[in-house]
Amino acid sequence: MTQKKPTKSMKNRLTVLILLLVFVVFLIIAGRLVWLQVVRYDEFVERAADNQTADMIITPKRGTIYDRNRTELVSSATTQEVCVDPSRLSEVSKTDKSGNKKSDSQIAKEKAQNQARAAQLLSEKLELDYEEVLKKVQKDTKYVRIARQVETTLANEILAEAKELGLKGFSTVEDSKRYYRYGSFASQLLGFTGADGQGLSGVEYAYDDVLKGTAGRIVKARNALGTDMPYDYEKYVPAEDGDSIVLTIDEGVQHYLEKHLENALEDTDAKKGVCGIVMNIKTGEVLGMATKPDFDLGDPYTIPEEAKINLAELEGLTGEEYKQEYSNQLYSLWKNKTINYTYEPGSTFKVFTVSSALESGVVTDASTFSCSGVKIVDKWDIHCWNRAGHGSQTLAQTLQNSCNVAMMDISASLGTDLFEQFFQAFGLREKSGIDLPGEEVGVYFEGKMNEVDLATGSFGQNFTVTPLQELGMVSAVCNGGNLVTPYVVKEIVDSEGNIKKTTETNVRRQVVSAETSELMCQYLQWVVDKGTGQNAYVAGYRVGGKTATTEKLPKNSRNRIASFIGVAPMDDPTYAVIVLIDEPQTANRGGGALAAPVVGRIFTDILPYLGVEAVYSDEEQDRKEVSVPSLIGMTREEAEAKLEELDLDCRFKGDGDTVTDQLPVEGVSLQAGSSVVLYCDEERSTEKVTVPNVKGLTPSAARDTLESYGLYMKQNGVASSRVTGATASINQSPNEGAAVAPGSVVTVEFSNTVTSEE
Repeated sequence: MTQKKPTKSMKNRLTVLILLLVFVVFLIIAGRLVWLQVVRYDEFVERAADNQTADMIITPKRGTIYDRNRTELVSSATTQEVCVDPSRLSEVSKTDKSGNKKSDSQIAKEKAQNQARAAQLLSEKLELDYEEVLKKVQKDTKYVRIARQVETTLANEILAEAKELGLKGFSTVEDSKRYYRYGSFASQLLGFTGADGQGLSGVEYAYDDVLKGTAGRIVKARNALGTDMPYDYEKYVPAEDGDSIVLTIDEGVQHYLEKHLENALEDTDAKKGVCGIVMNIKTGEVLGMATKPDFDLGDPYTIPEEAKINLAELEGLTGEEYKQEYSNQLYSLWKNKTINYTYEPGSTFKVFTVSSALESGVVTDASTFSCSGVKIVDKWDIHCWNRAGHGSQTLAQTLQNSCNVAMMDISASLGTDLFEQFFQAFGLREKSGIDLPGEEVGVYFEGKMNEVDLATGSFGQNFTVTPLQELGMVSAVCNGGNLVTPYVVKEIVDSEGNIKKTTETNVRRQVVSAETSELMCQYLQWVVDKGTGQNAYVAGYRVGGKTATTEKLPKNSRNRIASFIGVAPMDDPTYAVIVLIDEPQTANRGGGALAAPVVGRIFTDILPYLGVEAVYSDEEQDRKEVSVPSLIGMTREEAEAKLEELDLDCRFKGDGDTVTDQLPVEGVSLQAGSSVVLYCDEERSTEKVTVPNVKGLTPSAARDTLESYGLYMKQNGVASSRVTGATASINQSPNEGAAVAPGSVVTVEFSNTVTSEE
């Protein structure tokens, strides 16, 4: 049978079919190329770059934080990041020393041995968990971070030992570690950084963009074997270090503030801690800000043992409950109570009521008020803290006595509309604008104020503010009437110390007139001179202020906040201090008894430190301090005359005509009227003296007791003109039992017993 030849049409169909198949194949190939070169272009470029390059991040040096005098508080030091390239760690020869090819199992075994030796070295040197490190070095990648912030010396040791062991792939990259010079100093204010160097709280968080700088990179080319190419193939992008910050905080002021807050916490056993602020009321610069208890900035995730208030609440808890409560307590330690804690201000708010009423003209300096101890408001009996009543009072005396009934009368004249207008004007319904994170705003009266709201609001109840808001209000009243924005960062400087930005004082608005401000300053000084705040008195300085004792919710809990706001010097109001003692566990929980003395101690230390000169009135001459001169070599008559010029007495010991020794020695400061012991041909004892306990004694009894031990007393606290039979010592330094040299000075603080809770 003969085969039939293909016809022309068959050939044409075949040709078309072949062309069609070629076209389809072409489309498939073209589509694949488009898919690979266009759609997945970025992915393959990235994968190629990953295979051909090694990219390492260079951590920039975080900026330094200074106090206002350029004292270094927080800094960063160069450390190393220890890294491993697991792909190079797994490189082993495929032949043995004789040139014989190794089996796959033998190669796998050697790789595992390298990984194990590397994990052992790293875990031991860096004190890390071996299993965790082993997992890292077993990864199928070219880069893995083992540890950050490793001291350079230790990092170099690791590299050297790895080389000795024949381990490849070890490297270091320059890193940075944060150092907090004073541990827990200003911890809530400064804040801390996380593992990657980012700010997590406080100034570190608020100014993270300024401090952190810009990361750099090292990009190294690799050949087909995965090893680094020569230097010409390396690209280096340097890191840009962060700028530094100069705070308004003064290290000395902060030190004194923290010292006295710590003592207050210990003395009162305050269940919810204590806090305080020191501020320049003219500029808004915060010189000191602290909350106690606090935490170590170098170890922020550990509750310190001394924070007994927190640790006690962890007893008996286990597992997840313990972890949760531990976290809660940590967060409470991290919180800056001065700006993110809201409370009913109590009687310090009476400064608002009186100044607003004066400014609006509904009362004058000549206005008088009567207090029977209670006022009926819309069928409610609202009592004064002094239930016996204050009787007839001038406007100034209503503040001195901290009279609730008078405040209710004043606010009734003011009315709800004006009350709310001034509340808004004093910035109490908005954030202060301070350059710190987490600032809260209190809760004002819900809806429209009624008659009872106005009455209770007049003495600081049934609404809330923050300590900073309350301090800002009093500052505006005393600085001439201006509400200023508080701030903590004074300057931003570059790595050379050049100033890039300066914070200027921001006056938000004038709230009261200069005349109202001047009169209120007089009133507040009289509160300390004659009223409930007399325990804040500081000899040589005119101090003004206002006490408060706040009932916490629920009102029947008997929990209190004792607070005091002080301003000094009142002849040129410049500095304000607020102190809150939250839930003191003492018999007397009043602001006048507990918080006012703390503010007085703070002013005693910071005013001389800040260069405010003491000016003693005639009544204060006994508090004036005199530096004892050298009297050795003088005759009896010459020494006695010299001491008389300085308003100091003397006592002689021995029968000689010439002074051969003295107590106290030259340079010691004594208060006027103190006696200097002069030895004339008689040796004085050099044995240490044990300080006696003079707490609870009257000034004269304490002085006599100390003199019997050969010691001198510096009297602080209540003004001499205000000393009564109820005046007693509440603190002494050095404490009882301390061994001191003969002739040493013991500082003793006195307080009038305040039976009220004001």
